[in-house]
Amino acid sequence: MPPNGAGRVEWPIPASNRTAAVRLNLNQLSTHLAQGLAPLYVVAGEEPLLMQEALDAIRAAARKAGFSEREVLDAERGFNWQQLADSCASMSLFATQRIVELNLPSGAPGVEGSKMLQQLIPQLSRDTLFILQSGPIEWRSRQGGWYQALENAGGALYFEPMKPAEFPGWLAGRAKAAGLQIDADAMKLLVERTEGNLLAAAQDLEKLKLLFPGQAIGLEQLEQAVADSARYEAFDLNSRALAGDGAGAVRSLERLREEGVAALEILGALVWSLRQLSKASLAFARTRDANAACYDAGIQKARMEPYIKALPRSRPGEIMEWLRLCARIDQGVKTGQEAAAWEDLLTLVLNISGSRKTEVV
Repeated sequence: MPPNGAGRVEWPIPASNRTAAVRLNLNQLSTHLAQGLAPLYVVAGEEPLLMQEALDAIRAAARKAGFSEREVLDAERGFNWQQLADSCASMSLFATQRIVELNLPSGAPGVEGSKMLQQLIPQLSRDTLFILQSGPIEWRSRQGGWYQALENAGGALYFEPMKPAEFPGWLAGRAKAAGLQIDADAMKLLVERTEGNLLAAAQDLEKLKLLFPGQAIGLEQLEQAVADSARYEAFDLNSRALAGDGAGAVRSLERLREEGVAALEILGALVWSLRQLSKASLAFARTRDANAACYDAGIQKARMEPYIKALPRSRPGEIMEWLRLCARIDQGVKTGQEAAAWEDLLTLVLNISGSRKTEVV
């Protein structure tokens, strides 16, 4: 798609170009953006770090092209879809080019939203860049009219969960790009400790870059940097809760709080584990084979034991309730209700461990 002088592809897109979806991965995105912005982007999936990096790159390219104003809409339950149409159609008072972003937390716009999204595409002006971001979207939904229409009209990046076999290569490539010299044994340990958590791995690489600039990094340096980090204690809390050790999990939570660890840091580790448990629980509900369910969910063999203990007592619907509680905790911290958020964290840990069953309201 050749760019015009304003850094945008020509709009409307010629009919001959609308049938081929522009499906991108993160490695292709910079080349794509250098050729000019598409009229719209879909960024979705199950890898928050990769999604955020893609969104940051698109926004940076948009700012460079003159899109100096940004409006963000959240399509939560009860969302008025006409608001999206109005936002995309309205003229800015402060800028001639603007970004309109739509957050779709559920991954499904519903009947009304599907219609509005499809109607929106031909009505977008060249001065509006539309970005839809979402968490996981079911495969069937991605074959639906609304998603296909967006994908065919712009650029789409969908981040499937990274497979365990892909993670070591990704981590090694990222370390090399950061200028880090990590030997094989240290890299193996880092892979094991970060357990396929891309965000945690990226944070550790940044820490190593600060601590050992231009130095070779072996096991000793790695353990010095990360072995006692609070994040690993948070994953220990997860293991205790999943294994059904409610008392031990509560002690871990109290210790982390006393040490001044942020609630959101603990929550991030819990959310990651619950998402893995959710995937495994769907498979377990069909097969009643906990080992196979963990394998299907991409859980590393060395980390399966607590998940295997959690699966028989954790129904898929229950886990979704816990994830909703996670969202409430996140919102509580961000709105200054930290004391309530810590109480909810305690409830969450007890529910995961099976020590208490509390309905999320």
